Amino acid sequence: MPKTHFCVHGHFYQPPREDAFTGIIPQEFGAGPYGNWNERIYHECYLPNARAGNFQKMSFNIGPTLFSWMEEFHPETIADIAAQEQVVMQRTGFSNAMAQPYFHLIMPLASARDRDTMIRWGLREYESRFGHSPQGMWLPETAVDLPSLAALADHGITYTILAPWQAKDPNLDKNQPYRVALPTQKTITAFFYHGFLSGEISFNPSASDNADKFVKNWLIPQSKSLQKADATLILAASDGELYGHHQPYRDRFLSYLMDGAVEKAGIQHTFPALWLSEHPARQRAEILENTSWSCHHGIERWRNVCGDAPNATWKKPLRAFLNQLAEAIDSAYTAKLTGWIEDVWSLRDDYIEVILGITHVNDLIARHAAQDLTSGQIAIVKLLLEAQYERLRMFSSDAWFFYDLDRIEPLNALKYAAHATGLVERAIGHDPAYALIDIAARARSEISSLTADIMFLGFLKKFEILFDQDTA
Repeated sequence: MPKTHFCVHGHFYQPPREDAFTGIIPQEFGAGPYGNWNERIYHECYLPNARAGNFQKMSFNIGPTLFSWMEEFHPETIADIAAQEQVVMQRTGFSNAMAQPYFHLIMPLASARDRDTMIRWGLREYESRFGHSPQGMWLPETAVDLPSLAALADHGITYTILAPWQAKDPNLDKNQPYRVALPTQKTITAFFYHGFLSGEISFNPSASDNADKFVKNWLIPQSKSLQKADATLILAASDGELYGHHQPYRDRFLSYLMDGAVEKAGIQHTFPALWLSEHPARQRAEILENTSWSCHHGIERWRNVCGDAPNATWKKPLRAFLNQLAEAIDSAYTAKLTGWIEDVWSLRDDYIEVILGITHVNDLIARHAAQDLTSGQIAIVKLLLEAQYERLRMFSSDAWFFYDLDRIEPLNALKYAAHATGLVERAIGHDPAYALIDIAARARSEISSLTADIMFLGFLKKFEILFDQDTA
């Protein structure tokens, strides 16, 4: 029997929940006894997993929007997580942490320019947290196509993790990594997680109520069925919030599983970067493009109706509205800043330095300026950069994940869109959304009958009132 190695990957993420106009997360229904879901999940999941040392026992990625919130309210836990990653680095020479694009965009649905910016921002955010560059990057919802993988490779990423059904060959041995050929003549390594074990951990509470039982009844039988090889990797991947939030006390299960039960059974635990250093991917595989881990209908969940949400006819017009709004905002951005700024898109890419508090926005603008700018011109550049930030986060995937338009996730997307629109209007003198409202009107909630145009215009009016108050 081949030597079996085991890895658990946790994808830890929360969408941006801050009100676009106040920067504060409002009171959220159902999050009690805490004021919002971030705080509740922090106490049920992130904090107990950090205290248990689980971030040095597993492979993981933490979404930048979650890290940003945690930095403000619980910086000591970020320091603990980073310290645990450093323990792994010092012990093995490799990191068990993966990066993630800054906002949780469905990468195959993003423009090439947005995809590039999100990767750049995600890499810089990772470097600011861990002090080194990442080898791996987790794709939001593992939504994948070849251009997205090529973009990762172009930025030095060597591997990602995908669902087993994202391999083109259904009979592929999923317990080995594979090199995926890219249109750029480069390759990237794909790990395909173990579908059965990942599903049992995620959706069968009885599978994870006892770590010894999990190893005996689930992990060992799966390892015995593996195809023969010198060494084999079983990788289980799930939402990281499973461990303590979705399933209580699973932080304790995970801790003992990786720090006792697995080793007692003679199974070694590892993580992707370490595995590749010892077992480089030698075989090649092809992927099924426009697929994801959370919807078996490709990526339709985030752009149209699908079997998981067959009545969600609002999704297509909402995406069309935001896509065309983004194009209008970009046109205004380039038209206004051409001649003022050497390279407007390089400026946007470097704006992550301001977001992370590394560089003052005035210094960033001065570094990219093509000429000496007046204070009024600098103020306009600031407005348009902030609008770019808002127009990128309005595409966070959560807006399309659920079944109805009248939920906090789509509403937040429309708030961010309204904020971006208002900022652009203040910068250039006209509303970039004016000609697009009819598209938004086609997106209707089945629950409340509200349409996206009414919601958007209400949020835009709120922005105008608050902006005028702030500048009075």
